[in-house]
Amino acid sequence: MLAKTLHAPFLLATGRAGLIANVAVLLFVTIAVNGLLFALGWAGPAASAARRMPLVPPDMVIGLIWTVLIGLMGAARWVYVQRSGDHGWRSWASYALAAICIAFPFYTDGLKLNAAAFWGTVVTIVATIAAILVLRVGDARAPWYLLPTACWGGYVVSVMLAYPPA
Repeated sequence: MLAKTLHAPFLLATGRAGLIANVAVLLFVTIAVNGLLFALGWAGPAASAARRMPLVPPDMVIGLIWTVLIGLMGAARWVYVQRSGDHGWRSWASYALAAICIAFPFYTDGLKLNAAAFWGTVVTIVATIAAILVLRVGDARAPWYLLPTACWGGYVVSVMLAYPPA
């Protein structure tokens, strides 16, 4: 009975419990992955010194930015389901985007500034635009929650183009 009580708000995104569940699931995964990054030595003072770029904030701020962006992805799903009534495959577009974003440190070999980081950021921007277009079909408001991700990705790509990694 308890599982059914928790299951319905998350999948069907009903009420405040649905909002909390959709945001909390992504934030929990994000915090767990960040903990893993620190445990592996891929994040922290020594790791960030090796990849300093001008105009990019410190790792701690970047982690906070991504935590907010991924929380907004969970909120986008909730808004989409609330306003469109559709909890099918389209509603999971923001979760697919979050999965791509959370996987970023792994396919860049520990957040190294290399070609994989550049193209990974480009893929993130393309995936964000795709998720915006998918959500736009059912609701006009939900895609706006994903727009900051595209803006952040565009900023990072522009810095990487201006200051290419050595």
